[in-house]
Amino acid sequence: MSKTRAGWRAWFVCGAIVLAGCTCSKRPASEEGTGGAGGSGEPAPLGQDSTRRGDEEIVLEVVDVSVGGEGAEASGTSFVTVESITARGRVRNAEELEARIQWSLQPVGTQTGPADPVTKEGQEVVFHASSRVGTQGNRQPNPPLEYELVASLPLEGGETLEVRLPPTTFLRQEEDDVLRQEYLDFGTRFKPGRAHISVPGRPVLNTGNYSVIAETEAGGLSRLLNQLDERVNALLQNDVQEKRVGTRGLTPQTVVVSPGAPILTVGALGDTDPEKDDVCAGPQVGGRCNGPILAGPNGIADTRANNREARVQLEEFVSSAFRNPQRNRAAGSATINSRHTSGSALDIDPRRMPIPGKTPQQLMCIVEAAGDAVVGERASFTERGATLFLACDSPAADHVHVQR
Repeated sequence: MSKTRAGWRAWFVCGAIVLAGCTCSKRPASEEGTGGAGGSGEPAPLGQDSTRRGDEEIVLEVVDVSVGGEGAEASGTSFVTVESITARGRVRNAEELEARIQWSLQPVGTQTGPADPVTKEGQEVVFHASSRVGTQGNRQPNPPLEYELVASLPLEGGETLEVRLPPTTFLRQEEDDVLRQEYLDFGTRFKPGRAHISVPGRPVLNTGNYSVIAETEAGGLSRLLNQLDERVNALLQNDVQEKRVGTRGLTPQTVVVSPGAPILTVGALGDTDPEKDDVCAGPQVGGRCNGPILAGPNGIADTRANNREARVQLEEFVSSAFRNPQRNRAAGSATINSRHTSGSALDIDPRRMPIPGKTPQQLMCIVEAAGDAVVGERASFTERGATLFLACDSPAADHVHVQR
C-alpha cells in the first residue's frame, strides 16, 4: 500500500532509506516545518543530492510530488492515467539552475506504459501515466501501474546531481485506483471516482477481483437486494382468505382460500395446504397444494391462508453482483457497459430455494416477477449464461438478472 506524501517523507528523512548518491536530512519528521533541511518554516525534501563548489554546497532537492484531478486529494501519490502527476524541485545556493532540472518518470513492470512526456526540464513539471494492461478479461486483480521518479541536474565539469524516488513506496497505484484504471482501460461509460469505491457490507455483493467494488450509487446493490427480498416474500405469502376460518354452512365446492394473482407464465401459485377436511382443488407439487382450497364435505372453512409462511433471504442465492470490467469479460458478458460493472445489477439463481410446493421453474418466475415489480419489466429478465435470454419457466434457465 503506498504511503501518503507526509508519511513517506517522514520515513525517508528519518534515514530508513538511504538513496545512493543522496545526502539525506536527519531532522525528525516531528520537526518538519520548523526549520532544518527544508529551511525555516519549510518541510524537509523528499530526497536530495549535493556537492561542494568552493565555499558553498549546491543541493538538488525534490520538494514535492502530488497527484491532481478528481478525488486526488485523498489519494496521496496513487493515481490513474487521467490524473496529472506534478513534481517540484529546487536548487539551494544556485537558484538560477532550477530551470535546468531534468526529470524523468520511468515505468516499472510491463503493465506500465511510458509517461507523457517521458522527460521534461524545469523547476516544476507535469506528467501523465499510461497503461499497457490488456482488456482480454481475467479473474485475478490487475497489477498496479508504477513509476520511479528521477530528478537530475548537470553541472559544469561533467558532474551530475541525481535524486531517485523508489517506486515501491511512492508512485504506485493502490487497490482503489487499480480498479478505477480498469474502467479507463476498457473505455466504459461509467468511470468511477474514489467516492464510488467501497467495501460492500455484504460479501455476496462482490463477485469481482478486488476487496472493493464500484457503484454508481453508494449502497445501491444492498438496497436492490433488500427490495427484491421484500417482494419475493410477499409473492410467497399472497394467498387470499376468501372465507373467514370457522365459517359454516358452505357448500363443499366453496373456495375458502384462493391463490394470489397470476405470476408470469406459471399462473396463480398457492402457498397454503388444506387443513382438516378442506380439499385442494388445484395441482400439487411435491405433495403440496398449488391451487385453491375448498370447504370440503363438512362445509366449514377450516384453512388459514398462507399457512406455510415460507420466507427466504435472496442473499443465499445471489450468483453474481458487482463485477469489475476484467471479470465481466471473463464471465462472457457481451458488453463492456454491463450493469454489473456499475454496481447496479444482481443475478439470482433461485432453483435451490427450499420452498415447499414450488418447482425450480416456478421459483424462477417468482423472482422475475419480483424484479418486474421493483425495477420494471425491461430491467428484469431470465437468462442462461451472460447472453441467452429465456422465458422464466424454461428448464434451461440458470438465473434471473435484475438491474437498475
